[in-house]
Amino acid sequence: MTKSANPTVTIRRQHRASLMMRVVPGGVEVYIPRWFKPTNAKVQQFIEQGLVKLGEKIPPVPTEQTSRTQLEEMVQVWAGRLGVEPGRITFRDMRRKWGSCSSRAHITLSTRLTWVAPHLAEYVVLHELVHLRVFNHGKDFKAMMSAHMPDWRTREQERDALRF
Repeated sequence: MTKSANPTVTIRRQHRASLMMRVVPGGVEVYIPRWFKPTNAKVQQFIEQGLVKLGEKIPPVPTEQTSRTQLEEMVQVWAGRLGVEPGRITFRDMRRKWGSCSSRAHITLSTRLTWVAPHLAEYVVLHELVHLRVFNHGKDFKAMMSAHMPDWRTREQERDALRF
């Protein structure tokens, strides 16, 4: 993945005690305490040091993205096709997972899915909904994935190659 030439820096003021930086496609979001001004020397130094530290780890802005509305529609469509009923759908910024499914049929999807192409987001949605039928990654799970999305392994590899 190539480095963004001029990463965008979005500064957000929050009720918080410390500075925090989060990588987003094409740049970073910096969260600062409300009492700091974005032009504060400490804030500017934090941003400069953070960008140097991140270097090549800032992913470019994807050419194709998925909206939250599209994700919600995908859940409804695939739930209907599978004949499952998710208990609750929530979106969270998850750093290590793209989605999860609880034993109570609650589906959690990463907000980072809005940074990927729809076909990859669709794979994650189906993956989590299949867990409502098969709560593991065994042969039954793989068979159901193959029956509904024959190219799921290719999509999985493409998704795994992303570094968000």
